[in-house]
Amino acid sequence: MEYKKRLFGKTIIDSSDSDEIKDNEKIELEYYETRNLVGKSTRKYGIEVIKKKEMDEKFNIESKIVNNISNEVTKIDRLLEILMLNKVTPISVDDIISDTSVLD
Repeated sequence: MEYKKRLFGKTIIDSSDSDEIKDNEKIELEYYETRNLVGKSTRKYGIEVIKKKEMDEKFNIESKIVNNISNEVTKIDRLLEILMLNKVTPISVDDIISDTSVLD
């Protein structure tokens, strides 16, 4: 399948957000809206969350893509807003999507 993605927003996790992060460390999170360009899916919009952490002058990158969540871009934007405000990382995305009522 062919997808297009659009940056929704970015945020940073640092020592003020978590005791597990050292004072000089930071984690960058990027949130994207994805759109299925091919096919006749009734749910053509999805999301992608990317986590970047610098370690010893190298980047450790994790990502999670969840496609075909909804056919309404406003619901996807609301979901992305919730994820970004709560600084949700890729590992927690599935749980948050299943727990949220914004997609109902």
